[in-house]
Amino acid sequence: MIEKQKKLSVVTVFLCAILLFFMSFSLQGISLQEQDDSGEPLVIINGEIITVEKFEQFWNMIPDNYKVELNKEDILDQLITQTLLIQKADELNLREDPEIAFQVKSAVDQILIQALLEKEIIEETRLSDEDIELYYEENKEDYWQEEEIHALNILVETEEEAEDIVKKLEEGEDFSKLAEDASIASSASEGGDIGFISKGTLRSEIEEQLFILNPGEISEIIPIENGFHIFKVLEKKPSGYLELAEVRGELEEQLLPARQQEAFDQYLKDIEDQATIEKNISLLNEKEEEIVEDEAATEETAEEEKEEN
Repeated sequence: MIEKQKKLSVVTVFLCAILLFFMSFSLQGISLQEQDDSGEPLVIINGEIITVEKFEQFWNMIPDNYKVELNKEDILDQLITQTLLIQKADELNLREDPEIAFQVKSAVDQILIQALLEKEIIEETRLSDEDIELYYEENKEDYWQEEEIHALNILVETEEEAEDIVKKLEEGEDFSKLAEDASIASSASEGGDIGFISKGTLRSEIEEQLFILNPGEISEIIPIENGFHIFKVLEKKPSGYLELAEVRGELEEQLLPARQQEAFDQYLKDIEDQATIEKNISLLNEKEEEIVEDEAATEETAEEEKEEN
């Protein structure tokens, strides 16, 4: 029961998108009945047909990564519910309401704009290898990487505990196992693994002893105010510039949106240059004046009524 409720809650995420799909047809005076319903009816709702083909269109609107949590029957149930609600809205002639018609048109306009940008900007905008390489070379200083080490850590409260750990390590006991059993650091559950640490990010008294070690070596006991550290170095990476291959994905994520924005700005300029646009700003000013006058009149009336009372 809980799993079913979870699935249905996910389905509702797509309800608005599907509703807008219906709206885009409704705005043009096209109902599902008026569309090609020559396919095999999947469901008939008060005479309104949803064919298998039409249902597949709705199903294909859902991103693939969500489909693993859904099934087609859930989506069909949502479509039936939605169709019933739209039919009730039509019984009330809500399409004729100017405010609702405006909202419907605005929603469809947004869908059309998104589709236009997808087709004309997103699909057409690309980054070449030369673009990425040029940016990398011009901004190479941003990709300097300090020396890094990959280390394990054990932190204990007393020097006696630390000395006992060192003795066990000298006897051949496993560092990770000792970290799990004895360390009070948050990394204990990971066998003491603290990942890669860049030079300059730890306390100086720790780094002075840690970065002189080679892979496989274990540090001396390092005292700090809240305990005693012991480290084991697993790997070392020397300082240097990150290779282009290491940062290519990051560069693409950074550069592509900027390139798309540039393409959009130019696209908008081009269509504005080709358009005939006439503005009558005075109408806006007149409207603002009317609003101010109305507000003043309302306040004056309220003041008069207050004085009378």
